[in-house]
Amino acid sequence: MSDKQTKIMFVDDDIVTGRVMKRNCDNANFSCEVYQSGQDCINAFKKSNADIVITDLRMPGMNGFELLSELRTIDENVPVLVMTGYSSVENAVEAMKRGATDFIKKPFDFTELKLMLDRTIKGVRLKTENKLLKRRLGQKRNRFGMIGETPIMRSLFNTIEKVTDVNCNVIITGESGTGKELVARALHDYSSRKDAPFVTVDCGALNENMLESELFGHEKNAFSGAEQRQQGLMEQASGGTLFLDEICNISDVMQIKLMRTIESNKITRLGSSDEINIDVRIIAASNRNLDQAVDNGELRHDFYHRLNVVNIYVPTLDERREDIPALVEQFVQEFAEQYNRDIKGYDSASLKLLCDAPWAGNVRELRNVVERDVILSEENTLHWNAVEGLDEGSESNLAINFSEDNLMSLEQLEEEYINHVLRCFKGKKTKAAKTLGIDKTTLWRKLRRYDITDDAIEEEI
Repeated sequence: MSDKQTKIMFVDDDIVTGRVMKRNCDNANFSCEVYQSGQDCINAFKKSNADIVITDLRMPGMNGFELLSELRTIDENVPVLVMTGYSSVENAVEAMKRGATDFIKKPFDFTELKLMLDRTIKGVRLKTENKLLKRRLGQKRNRFGMIGETPIMRSLFNTIEKVTDVNCNVIITGESGTGKELVARALHDYSSRKDAPFVTVDCGALNENMLESELFGHEKNAFSGAEQRQQGLMEQASGGTLFLDEICNISDVMQIKLMRTIESNKITRLGSSDEINIDVRIIAASNRNLDQAVDNGELRHDFYHRLNVVNIYVPTLDERREDIPALVEQFVQEFAEQYNRDIKGYDSASLKLLCDAPWAGNVRELRNVVERDVILSEENTLHWNAVEGLDEGSESNLAINFSEDNLMSLEQLEEEYINHVLRCFKGKKTKAAKTLGIDKTTLWRKLRRYDITDDAIEEEI
């Protein structure tokens, strides 16, 4: 919107302030309508709307807080600027919490207010443009909430399309960060179960007893600490979908109990003998090689085959590098809108580096990098290099010898790299997990697996 098109509604019970505002707006090529009460403004807004509303907070009758609340029920997106006296800044802060766009102290200089108006107009324009771009981008290459035009992604989309309305159990495999939960969501959201619950269970975050209680529920006093009856997640998901993430972490006993539930479509709460009928579609996921997990005895073959009616593989980012520019563009638009930043994208050299980088954490890691760059950038063009994010003074190179005489396994390489990232962040596991492209729970499991202790790294602070 240009200045001439910008329509302002100004609300203040002081007649003189309203006249001065009207005159200044006319000189600045704004269209300004002045109201002395909040109710008058609401009545006019319902008829003709406005681009920006400016209101005093302290007024007789409907005050500024009440006006703000009414405006938000009519139009949740209209920018509302509030005016407050120097002695009541806390009121302005409260107004911001209630949804005001910005505030200015009274008495104000119109030059200062105009800068705020210009900034607000620019922000509205940017959001509008981002929404349009996002819509066009989505129409062009977004299927099932995922970006991808490569043959391997088109094959994935076609498989999802075939399976959505087939009421069978599914296993989704793929490395961490590839988007397995997005696929599970798509299978639910585009199926006849879409209006019923989609319930996620992180099997790696719960021990056997906790997992059993969470899945099947329990009666009051079923065990120490069970102070009231709790409905299990399988019961809550009835009619919908239960997503079991990281199924290799389920114990042998729990695998047997789940297999019985799959066969009978019945559950029994802990502490009860009554069976409850359920109707749940189970979608499971793992970043492990499940055939190998079966061979190693970590996964029961009968449980695996109960779930593995359809197996969907989600490709790594390395297998779909041609999608990286589209993914980057999508993430830049998403985070620019989320953090209200005027970001156009990456410079060409940075985009090439992003396309060539070894994304061990796959799409999740790429998304985290773009989010960080959008947040920290002081320009509207983003720049990136492969060693960003390391603390000053940290080692920036990982010394690994790839000579034929000193080859190492993938597990050894992963252990050394995790140690390296932890040292770079001085033991801060949250930052390390984000850089590695995994969640903190997964990082803790890997630390236990490789016996990496805080003796080897600096304590997290």
